[in-house]
Amino acid sequence: MNRYGSLDEALVHRRAPVENRVFLKTLLNRMPIDRLLRTDGGITVVRSDGAPDIQVRKGYSVGFQTEEEIVAVVGSEAPRWESRRRPGTWAVDHPLHGRGAIIEAEELAAERGPVKPARGAKRGTARVAKPKAEPKVKPAAQQERVQPVCPNCFMLMALSGVCGNCS
Repeated sequence: MNRYGSLDEALVHRRAPVENRVFLKTLLNRMPIDRLLRTDGGITVVRSDGAPDIQVRKGYSVGFQTEEEIVAVVGSEAPRWESRRRPGTWAVDHPLHGRGAIIEAEELAAERGPVKPARGAKRGTARVAKPKAEPKVKPAAQQERVQPVCPNCFMLMALSGVCGNCS
């Protein structure tokens, strides 16, 4: 598993904007951190106190135990919400690109696949998936032309049917 040496290294590697770096340092420096792991979606902050891991993603961080844990560190101005992806945990938006609740909902929808309409739902209001492209049809292979054999000299004739040896 890939590990980061420090929070600064992780934020530089993920190309976090300066405003978000300052915010995340303030947010994460007050909690006991065991290690920082590199993941596909961002950075996983493993706590040494046994609390849930914090997932730092583009635009938001998720995994806080309570709303008060967020407010105590960054104040009540930061947008925060209860996570749908990780029930029982809270998330907070970063200053730049902070549309975390929307991003999380889109990621969940992408993981779960197309939404099926509920029974009794009005027709035309459900989202319809795009039809899949039809497979490409390969053109039929042309029939191979066979060179005729000259009946007089038994040599192969040209495809035009004229023997170059006898004519």
